[in-house]
Amino acid sequence: MSRWTLMLAATVLLGGCATAADEAKRQAADERELAETLEGYTPGRTLDCIDATFAGGPQLVGDSLVYRPTGGTLYRNVVAPNCPGFRGDQIVVAELYGSRICRNDRFRLVQRGGGSIPSGYCRFGPFVEYKKDR
Repeated sequence: MSRWTLMLAATVLLGGCATAADEAKRQAADERELAETLEGYTPGRTLDCIDATFAGGPQLVGDSLVYRPTGGTLYRNVVAPNCPGFRGDQIVVAELYGSRICRNDRFRLVQRGGGSIPSGYCRFGPFVEYKKDR
């Protein structure tokens, strides 16, 4: 094997290690943010749909969308796996069929500020209702 081949192989291996470490850090940060978001709330029933009229815009937290309608309730939606580009401060563009957001409805993500191509389609998972602790 030539020296260049060995250097290339080493670079690829080290790059993979850095990526795995970065992913672990990101996942830990996401879990912390979700714990902070849900602090003071108790999980309740799991729902297939929520009323879109009162849901407001979601907050992206880790692998979840958190809806904060008025009152002491919030809804956490664990997005179906393999949602491309599910990160950061993006806008959720949902395809609604009526006045409710339901499990398996589709949505896309768009970067704030415009000018970007929407992500591939993602699907909503189940909604978990959280009630504010008294």
